Amino acid sequence: MKKLLVVLAVGLAGMVAKAETADMSMMTDDVSMQGGRTWVCGMHFKGTSKGFKIIAGKFKTTAYGTLKCTSFNGTKWSRPVKITMGAHCIGPQVGLGWLKFHGIGGELSLFNADPDVILGKYLAVNGDAAVIIGAGSFRAVKVGWPQLAMNMSIKLDAGLGVTVGLDHLYISENGGEVIEPPTPH
Repeated sequence: MKKLLVVLAVGLAGMVAKAETADMSMMTDDVSMQGGRTWVCGMHFKGTSKGFKIIAGKFKTTAYGTLKCTSFNGTKWSRPVKITMGAHCIGPQVGLGWLKFHGIGGELSLFNADPDVILGKYLAVNGDAAVIIGAGSFRAVKVGWPQLAMNMSIKLDAGLGVTVGLDHLYISENGGEVIEPPTPH
């Protein structure tokens, strides 16, 4: 199992570089038919995490970015996205402080003819730590019949805080607007 994860991680890292900047913002049936069944995606994002939670409480992460995907037969797809974590007030997570971050990620979606299926709810394991400067990461998986999607991301953090835990991650369409993450008051 570990070897399979290592192979997927190395493959994802190499394939993320292939997700180019071409944009296919209008989704049609023709694109779904041409796209194939496997999509490789790259994502860049920036946002904030803030709050206080030790099993109970509120620690929320919100980020905005762009998700760009390429199918194995060369079809390209791109969307501005919003990424959120931290919807439940009770859960297996510890989070304290305020973090601002920039990140990149890669995603592999299998058995999926329509790239819009990549958007949605994932189960994620995340960890971040920063004292002025720090780093973090999250790993997410989405399983739905017949689709399987895996997401791996790394982040560069600034601020004072720490978070580690298991939570739901949501990737949703951002409506085409470029929205800056909220600034703390």
